Amino acid sequence: MSMKLKIALGLASLLCAAQAGAVQPVKLGFIAAQSGPLGVLGAEQKRGLDLALEALGGKLGGHPVELFSADSRGVPGTAVQEASKLIEKDEVDVITGATASNEILAMVKPISRAGLTLVGSNGGPSPLAGKECNPGYYSVAFQNDQWSEGMGTYMSAHGVKRAYFIGMDYQAGWDHVGGAQRSFKGETVAKVFTPQAQLDFSAELAQIRAAKPDGVFAFYPGGAAIAFVKQYAQAGLSKTIPLYSNAGLVDTLFLPSFGDNAVGVVISSHYSADLDNAANKKFVAAFRAKYKRDPSSYAASQYDAVMLIDHALRDIGGDKIDKAKLRAALETTKFDSVRGAFKFNVNHMPIQNIYVQRVERDKNGELALRLLGVAQENAADRYAQDCAMKK
Repeated sequence: MSMKLKIALGLASLLCAAQAGAVQPVKLGFIAAQSGPLGVLGAEQKRGLDLALEALGGKLGGHPVELFSADSRGVPGTAVQEASKLIEKDEVDVITGATASNEILAMVKPISRAGLTLVGSNGGPSPLAGKECNPGYYSVAFQNDQWSEGMGTYMSAHGVKRAYFIGMDYQAGWDHVGGAQRSFKGETVAKVFTPQAQLDFSAELAQIRAAKPDGVFAFYPGGAAIAFVKQYAQAGLSKTIPLYSNAGLVDTLFLPSFGDNAVGVVISSHYSADLDNAANKKFVAAFRAKYKRDPSSYAASQYDAVMLIDHALRDIGGDKIDKAKLRAALETTKFDSVRGAFKFNVNHMPIQNIYVQRVERDKNGELALRLLGVAQENAADRYAQDCAMKK
């Protein structure tokens, strides 16, 4: 055998060995409402994503990350189109994000049919928690009713006998308002839904004033949240009728936009920047250093979603990405959540604590959410019993 042939064979052998031992990059799809009315939420989800990837050195489970980003605009049809691009053009291995419940409902089936998994970081629509539960969907954030059932329980325990329920007329609005009403033990004065595009609530506020309830539960996200809270306070209602909600209405992300109008509003959430655990302290410190404020629940949930994917990939091991093994591993993988105790129910919705917070001025005069306590411990949604998936 000639020397040239020996060298050529040696180089070929080394190349094959290198290729065999190469760690395959993980193609991560991120889809969220990065523009439109819910764009502020998607931008915050992206902050959580970026911070998690930075903390992990740009790797997931030891695999280099190739990130593919898509803008759903919070519109179901657009979400399906963008998800299809992630699946067919970018050939991603797993998708995370999702902002609105109606876009989640639209995306889940095509994502699951493609053999991929959506690791959602916001929302948990009730249909996907019950009979339509899907092995290709995990909600790392919450099942919609969870937040609000916790608040309904809190309202009942804190002197509210007659309550007025109002919210945006779409899936998350139905879930949140329905959850709060379901766990509330007193009298329901009214249950009202308003169109998604509505930003003038003068007529509804006049009806609330005339009804004279002991408290109001309202669910509005994004720009509608700012409009409702401001108009509620400007109508003088906040002085006589306490306003209750969840982090969909008032979260750290929006506080500068509210001014004094939000002071006194009581909300429920699965997350608080004040939670005392090692993972949260690390996350909050990093977020404050980069963005000069406390993180919101949107950023926290997306941070957790990335950490879950990272740990699941570590659990299955190997140099290649096995999408089926990843989907299965997500169900049982343990990771240190920034919210503390966390596990998935049979329907891939979280079992977790629901916390109560109130908007106050801190020692520096800045608006802040002060942790009041736990509304419900290890809260599980009521729809899991209708889910056919079993552990």
